[in-house]
Amino acid sequence: MLLHEVFPARRPPSRNPYHGLVLHGLGDSMEGWKPAIPLFELPEVGWVFANAPEEYGPYGGYSWFDLLPDMTPDLAGVRASRAALDGLIDQVLADLKIPSERLFLLGFSQGCLMALEVALKSDRAFAGVVGISGWVAGAEDYPAAFGAAGQSQHVLMTHGSLDPMLPIALVQPQAQALTALGVDLEWREYAKEHTLDQGREVADIRAWMRRRMA
Repeated sequence: MLLHEVFPARRPPSRNPYHGLVLHGLGDSMEGWKPAIPLFELPEVGWVFANAPEEYGPYGGYSWFDLLPDMTPDLAGVRASRAALDGLIDQVLADLKIPSERLFLLGFSQGCLMALEVALKSDRAFAGVVGISGWVAGAEDYPAAFGAAGQSQHVLMTHGSLDPMLPIALVQPQAQALTALGVDLEWREYAKEHTLDQGREVADIRAWMRRRMA
C-alpha cells in the first residue's frame, strides 16, 4: 500500500465531506505539497497525500514511473502505479466512508499524468480531476482505453506557456483530443514555468472545485 496521510477538513459539512487526493511530481514527496493546501482556501475539503512507489534520488523524493530517453513515460511503470493508486483509493474511500463522487484527484507533473491515467481508465466517477503542468500517457490509445466512467469525468488541466520541461505545444493537443472525445475538460494556461502559480491559477482551481461541489 502506498504511504499516505489523511487530513480532515477544518470545517467539514455535516455528512459526506469532499476530499482531495494529492499526487506529487518527480523527485518530490507528499511533504512538498502539504504547505500548498492552505493556498486553496477550501476549509470544507479534507486532503489525502500519497508518496509515489519508487524512490528517486538521494534527497527523499519519489517517482511514479521512469522516463525513457525521449522523455516519454515508461508505460509499464505507469500501469504499476495506476494499480497501486487504485488500491489506495479503495482503502481511502472505505476508511473515509465516502463514495468516489466525493473524492477529487489533484496531481502535478507526473502526478497529473497519474491522476488522468486513473480517472480516464476508471469505472468510478470522481468529484473532479485537477491536472497541473502534466500530460497524458498513451494519448493515442483513447477512446479504446476509456474505463466505464472515463468519458464522464470532469477535468481541469492547467499549464504554463513558459514551461521548459513539458512544452505547452505537447500537452494542449492532448487536452483538445480528449475534449473532442467527449470528456468535460476545461483548459487554462498561465505565463508560468513548471510550477504552481499561487495567484490566478490557485484561484481558478479553487473556483472550479467549488463549482463541482455546488
